[in-house]
Amino acid sequence: MRKQEKIGYGVLVVVLLLFIVGTVGYTIEGEVNDVPTPNAPQKTFFADEPLPEQTLRTLVSATLTLTWDRDDVYVVIADEDEKNTCTSLPTGLFPNSEGCGPTDSDVVAGGMDGQEGLTWDVEAGVYFAGVGTNTEGLPQGSEVNIFYEVHIKADFVTYFILALIAAAGFAYTRVE
Repeated sequence: MRKQEKIGYGVLVVVLLLFIVGTVGYTIEGEVNDVPTPNAPQKTFFADEPLPEQTLRTLVSATLTLTWDRDDVYVVIADEDEKNTCTSLPTGLFPNSEGCGPTDSDVVAGGMDGQEGLTWDVEAGVYFAGVGTNTEGLPQGSEVNIFYEVHIKADFVTYFILALIAAAGFAYTRVE
């Protein structure tokens, strides 16, 4: 076997392995313990720091799944504008409104049931996580534990680039 053939077939094998890894993906799991819950019913309180940004959106896609250990707490994910709108509303101004809660149409993702949680296909941009209580009275406790799972896999552009590299590897096997 010639040197060009070895290199070309080696490139094809590497591309095939990357195709498989990109299709299966990689999952990151973890938990954040003792997140303080608000004492104001039906009001969303957001984190000061934004969620990590999805900087490689054109190459990989990420899906976030959150679950938590309490039923009287909801979790939302909102963009920066919605967060600013929600935090500017005074507590108790709209006691029965659905604004800034998990059913708000301006919230990117939300979930009211801790066992079911929420799933969000991570998008490019600045987003914040928020926690609120969905009961009329005071919450059952002062802290909640949140469990997360992020599944990362290759996106269309990655497959396209790999296909081009595979074609180049195959062409290199034919070089005399």
